[in-house]
Amino acid sequence: MNRRARSLTLNAIVIAVVLGLLVAANILVSKTPQAWDLTRAGNNTLAPQSVLAAKGLTSDLQVIGLFRPSTNSGQNETEALVALYAAQSSHVRYRSANADQDAVDVKHYGITQVNTLVLDYRGKTELLLQGAQSEEDFTSALLKLESDRVPVVCWAVGEGERSLTDANQKTGYTGVADLLAKNNFAHKEVLLSQLTAVPTDCDELAIIEPKSALPDQAVKIVTNYLAGGGRLLIATEPWPRDPKTSTTLSEIIHPYGLGFSGALVIETDPSRAAVQDPTNPVVIDYGQSPITKDIQGVHSFFPQTTAITGTPAAGVKAVRIAATTAGSYAIATQRSSLARQSQDTSGPFTIMETLEQAAGSGKTRVVVAGTAAFAQTGTLPPNNNDANLELALGSFQWLAGQDSLIALPPKPDRALPIALTQQDQSVLIFITAFLMPGLTIFGGIMVWWRRRIF
Repeated sequence: MNRRARSLTLNAIVIAVVLGLLVAANILVSKTPQAWDLTRAGNNTLAPQSVLAAKGLTSDLQVIGLFRPSTNSGQNETEALVALYAAQSSHVRYRSANADQDAVDVKHYGITQVNTLVLDYRGKTELLLQGAQSEEDFTSALLKLESDRVPVVCWAVGEGERSLTDANQKTGYTGVADLLAKNNFAHKEVLLSQLTAVPTDCDELAIIEPKSALPDQAVKIVTNYLAGGGRLLIATEPWPRDPKTSTTLSEIIHPYGLGFSGALVIETDPSRAAVQDPTNPVVIDYGQSPITKDIQGVHSFFPQTTAITGTPAAGVKAVRIAATTAGSYAIATQRSSLARQSQDTSGPFTIMETLEQAAGSGKTRVVVAGTAAFAQTGTLPPNNNDANLELALGSFQWLAGQDSLIALPPKPDRALPIALTQQDQSVLIFITAFLMPGLTIFGGIMVWWRRRIF
């Protein structure tokens, strides 16, 4: 009995000490402005790009919340978000007003809906309506207000290229169109086969997976454009229906020493391929580039990719953004069986690369991708929680010379599906089906054994 009493007393003392330490720690932490956001997506802090946008303010940004006091206005959440930006820049000035009583602001800013957030910066304004007041919306508005001009992405059409209006939830490209619009880019279509030169208002050109070979004149136009310091995002596909497609695209980047193999890459490492799909390589280690500085260790997917071949020419700065493992192989021509055969080429393969070369007073920049699927809607939020969004946005920003703005884009409002490799899935099954139950059983046995002894 005495032993049991002493044990209970000791347990009570231990519990009291632990509680005392927790209370003391809470008091200490409450007196410091430091905070840690342990959520995977950083849901309670601003993304790096949002921080950059806030710190980029050089004049006061007047933020006015015209809310109708109610439980459904979203005012508390919006004001908490604005406070995060204000913590990054003293130029962010916020005031709230009753939308039903502040007739001056309503008239001055042309407010037509209650619960509107007004951003007024150096004589320019952006209005964020209720339901469009997320971090992504706020940062997008900041970028527009801070920019003196909007970069123009010229989108090549006419040879079956991926279309920004294709709304297919898997293979469409409307996700890219939305990405450009929300990050202060304009875009327009250009029919290369009917041009004599790339338009001068094009800050960058995108040629994304044409289904037929580019005309010789189009290849010449793009080649001349790059020689003069142009910017290009170019992507192809494996096993093209017209073999000349890969040939003409390779001709464009040949002056820089690279080309496309046209073969389908197969990834054999289960930790570097999507679940049950060896034709969808996964990358988590990237080359050092402004495009990849915030995504090291984060999965990205490259479905149905071909390899980038060749050696960069003299004077060309090349960065291998993404590559497969040494266990990968490439199938040159289309066949039904993906099993490895003796004629298949061994990896590793480069599947995304950047090129940079001095051109007069400027620089030629090229982003080369072995697949257009790295930026298709099916690989972007809200369909996947991977780094493909950052790769796509970072590519456009790097090509536009916005190196300082390249960072993780603002986080989506809702939870996203978790993208798993085959190895991730196996580890998860082991932990949930075997490890956790095993630890529970082991703990029970240890308790029984201790009681049996004492």
